[in-house]
Amino acid sequence: MFNQQQQAGGTQQLVHSVSSKELSYISDCLKNEELLAKIAVQGVAESQNPQLAQKLAQIAQDRLQNTDLLLRTLQQQTQLSH
Repeated sequence: MFNQQQQAGGTQQLVHSVSSKELSYISDCLKNEELLAKIAVQGVAESQNPQLAQKLAQIAQDRLQNTDLLLRTLQQQTQLSH
């Protein structure tokens, strides 16, 4: 990971550029989270047990929140490095 310092309003910030290896890892994580969410949603649709369906719905929501957090973090990283 490449480090550089930037001046921002009189304070110094340490900015980390994301390497291609890290981007590949993030991409894999996003794909895995999306797959887990899809599997959980499929389980909700097929479940005969309301408690299981509720748990799977929560899992799907958690996976999607993880994906959203990862994307927002990456966007913030990109904005800081430009």
